[in-house]
Amino acid sequence: MAEKGEKVDGFHRLSTLWKIDYEVEALEPLLTGAAYEEAKEDVSDLLGKELPKTEPDAVPLFIEDRAVITGNAVKGVFRHIISAQLTEAGQKVCVQEIKLRKGVNAQKLGRIESCEPDNPCQVCKWFGTGGRRSSRKQDSDEQDSGRSSSGRQGALYFSMLVSRESIKDVLMKEPIPMVALSEDTNAMIAGRGEGRFAVLVAVKKGTIFSGWITGDNLDEAAIGAIKEIQDISEKGFLKFGGFKTRGFGSVKMRVKSVEKYRAAPFSLEKKYEGEELADFLKICQEAYHRLLTKV
Repeated sequence: MAEKGEKVDGFHRLSTLWKIDYEVEALEPLLTGAAYEEAKEDVSDLLGKELPKTEPDAVPLFIEDRAVITGNAVKGVFRHIISAQLTEAGQKVCVQEIKLRKGVNAQKLGRIESCEPDNPCQVCKWFGTGGRRSSRKQDSDEQDSGRSSSGRQGALYFSMLVSRESIKDVLMKEPIPMVALSEDTNAMIAGRGEGRFAVLVAVKKGTIFSGWITGDNLDEAAIGAIKEIQDISEKGFLKFGGFKTRGFGSVKMRVKSVEKYRAAPFSLEKKYEGEELADFLKICQEAYHRLLTKV
């Protein structure tokens, strides 16, 4: 583990590998977007109910008979929360160029411009730098000079969160009707059936999802940031999926174990569970809180 103030090793030297097993429990109905239209028909068949519309307007994402929250979704939400906290603390945190609306000044948001891969901010060290927008001429110049506009991989890797039970066991038995407001670009416009309303079929409250986070050369603060998100989730502020402002998406997170591996030769060095895990996470969270001290 890196000492306080010590720079975390990059990819040139791999000292330790980490695995954090965790689970999340849905505190509200959860609705991640399905990747194909036929999923709506499949979910309708599982419900076995006559709907007021031809098929639901939105159904959960499921893979191999399990409801899923993608690793990309988890990474995005975690990055957003940690970036916002560190920004509030006065730390220099970039805003990814691909997410900065045209004409918006990063400095006015309290952020810095998108990081270069060889000079990442604290958040980019953990989550990676994004690729930068460039013209074809810039791309050509970068190729000629050996430079690249692609991003730098961060230290954290996120698995998919997968429901313990099959999709038929985690679906809500009753579809949820919702008014679809045409002026709301984030709402669905129900074009079928009577009236302008949407029919949603969500994963039910109480559903448990399991997954893990792995990491390279993690320091205490990185693990402490994950513990911070666990605490935030206990009050309902961690949300995944769609319709988050309308009673969907809150989850409660629980870290189950942390494993530390020696990289060379590969071997398990330490596994934290139970009271020892709680003590370790407390130490790590204190390290993260030092980063949150106003600068």
